[in-house]
Amino acid sequence: MTYNYNSAKLVIVVSTLVFLFGSLPQGHAQVQPQLVTGLTGLLNITQIQFTTVQLACTPTGNPPSTGGGVAGVAGALLSGTCNGASGSLGRVFTNASGFAQGILTLAEGIVIDPSRGMPCFINTRLPVTGTTCTVLPPTGLLEAVFQLVSVVTSPLGGLLAVATTGPWVIMP
Repeated sequence: MTYNYNSAKLVIVVSTLVFLFGSLPQGHAQVQPQLVTGLTGLLNITQIQFTTVQLACTPTGNPPSTGGGVAGVAGALLSGTCNGASGSLGRVFTNASGFAQGILTLAEGIVIDPSRGMPCFINTRLPVTGTTCTVLPPTGLLEAVFQLVSVVTSPLGGLLAVATTGPWVIMP
């Protein structure tokens, strides 16, 4: 058996490249969420990624507690607020089933204490128009509080809160 110097050189070069590329930081790595229970202290949140509960075709906007299937309010325009200041939500509407997903971007960010909840809400003005049903009363605001699920590092920098919403409440 003969020894080929070029083959050995190739193996060394390839091994070195594999080692180097494997040790480089990965720019598009997926961020693993931190559990809320492990968070302590104040956090500066710059974005909230949310999923709403169903906006249902009922007088309160909430699905019945019996869990019976009820049609959702389609096409309701949503907005978001934190501590009274609104953020950039773009144009987020409920889908045909009455659910919505989106990201609320806060220009200045908001400082929250995870143990005290989030002072942030998603809302829609009443009457809800252009939809498949009517939610009563005809004036006011339907509002749902954000409930923190986890916190991740945003790809744009800062912290992103992952949240769902609680039940809808009619505000005069």
